[in-house]
Amino acid sequence: MDKNRKILISILSLFILCLIVGMFDISLQVKNSNAVNDTLKKTHGIPSLRLRPGIGIVRVEGVIDMGSNQFRIKSGAEAIIARIDDLISDTDSIKAIVVRINSPGGTVAATQEIYQKLLQARKKDIPLVASMGDIAASGGYYVASACNIIYASNGTMTGSIGVIAYSPNMKKLFDNIGIKMDVIKSGKYKDIMSSWREMSDDEKRLLSEMIDSNYQCFLNDVSAGRNIPIADIAPYADGRIMSGDIAKSYRLVDEIGGFEESIQKAKELAGLSSDAPIYEENINPFYQMLINFEGAFKGNIFEKTASPDFYKFEYRYVQ
Repeated sequence: MDKNRKILISILSLFILCLIVGMFDISLQVKNSNAVNDTLKKTHGIPSLRLRPGIGIVRVEGVIDMGSNQFRIKSGAEAIIARIDDLISDTDSIKAIVVRINSPGGTVAATQEIYQKLLQARKKDIPLVASMGDIAASGGYYVASACNIIYASNGTMTGSIGVIAYSPNMKKLFDNIGIKMDVIKSGKYKDIMSSWREMSDDEKRLLSEMIDSNYQCFLNDVSAGRNIPIADIAPYADGRIMSGDIAKSYRLVDEIGGFEESIQKAKELAGLSSDAPIYEENINPFYQMLINFEGAFKGNIFEKTASPDFYKFEYRYVQ
């Protein structure tokens, strides 16, 4: 009992300490935002200033999904979309946008929503420059294709144009340890992709239709964003991964260069001077701490392996 009490007290003490640190960080950032011109308007709870025309930065990092948490704080694709909305609504200060991507892709719907939001910015004649980091594959490339110009380093991992869905087949394991699932369902496809049984041929055909439909959307959107006929993209849209220089030879990338080069290109397209300000996103550290805390307490091994993540359709490079 005493041991459990000590553990509980330790956890509560750590939580209180993090709250104090988070509040201290907030006060510092609010104070600093009054003295600098490279922060953003209120999107995550911290006010900031844009004093003259410059470049807005959108960051797409990690696996792309809608994001969810118990605190109703926007995260994942919803946070990225809110960030783009914030930038394109401030046409007095934001003259171009650099989309920095370091992502293997993610869920189909989340990726498509980011793509469509970037197209909205492009239709408003706001220059968009994609800057690929270590990886911008599958859904990461999908997002990049919405931009006017794409930069990648020679060593960037990109491509992987395609769709994937997967689930573990644990039937033999269940049989060996004597586990049998009793299922009552309203239709024959209700437990499709269940891990405790083999998939039927009808189910495989049904899922293949969905895969093909999402794949065609991928091709259509890349073709539209890049202004390249589908026939010229299709030979390389077989899921293959490629380096930045190879992607450039296939016209999937425009220029070889890093983040700094993409920023300079954005300034050039917007007609800005080389010393024009760069507006990064200013995220409230207290909100980020809450999300991290939730992930730490939710992320046990069983929940991760038993979660619906196995059954998502994804534009994603899977290693």
